[in-house]
Amino acid sequence: MTALFTTGLASTAGTAHSAATPAVPGTALRLTVAHGATPTTGTPHLATLQCPPGSSTSHPDPLTACRLLDSVNGDLARLDVDPGACTQEYDPYTVTAAGTYRGRPLSFQQTYGNHCVLLRTAGAFFDF
Repeated sequence: MTALFTTGLASTAGTAHSAATPAVPGTALRLTVAHGATPTTGTPHLATLQCPPGSSTSHPDPLTACRLLDSVNGDLARLDVDPGACTQEYDPYTVTAAGTYRGRPLSFQQTYGNHCVLLRTAGAFFDF
């Protein structure tokens, strides 16, 4: 009789724990980097990012990219990874991100003055 009572408690505790831990919606993004003033200039580089990283991620450093995305709560305009000086040459790079961040729609497009500014601002997120 005691064994049945103990087993019943373990089963109930497991069920209560599962119900108390809701699933966090995932993040899935399609990223592009184009050398030019528009997202379709030349041949844009493409990457997919899934957080937590999964099999459909093609980003070369998904752990860092997911960490950067979480650090700004999905607001890519707030990224400023390595503030510092860059040359003043105008050689634009345009980046885009589209998809979902923790279940919320995310759409971002930004043109940076040159590759240095892109990397200092976005770091590994758009480094592919």
